[in-house]
Amino acid sequence: MNRIGSVLINISVAIYLLINGIVGISRRSSFLDRGGEFGKMINTIFKRGDFSDVLIVVLSICAIAAGIFLLLTLFRIELPITDLILLIFICLWLVFIVILDIINPLKNDVKLLEYLLQLAPHLMVLGALITSTKRFGA
Repeated sequence: MNRIGSVLINISVAIYLLINGIVGISRRSSFLDRGGEFGKMINTIFKRGDFSDVLIVVLSICAIAAGIFLLLTLFRIELPITDLILLIFICLWLVFIVILDIINPLKNDVKLLEYLLQLAPHLMVLGALITSTKRFGA
């Protein structure tokens, strides 16, 4: 893979995860729904409440950790647990995609272009996470 392209996609995905984690922890109502992408995911399953807020914060912390570990792999800083953490977050991101991009559109009336606009960055994050691991990456 092109080295410059790989660096750019990994940096952009790390920023995406870090910002989504910060928005989720701050639980602000911003340009995204309350709690960001993770708030949208949790509110698809549960209604708002204390349990939902705790889950949003936990997922946000996981996203921040995944962003940091993604940056560590980009700069070739070797930690023995990095691949395991990224593998766990890949599984978590797959659940995220299933809930937000498959279950949520079934519950709500979503237009095709809006759906594809939402699905594309989620698949880019999944692809960058997969290529950054030793097991699946090149």
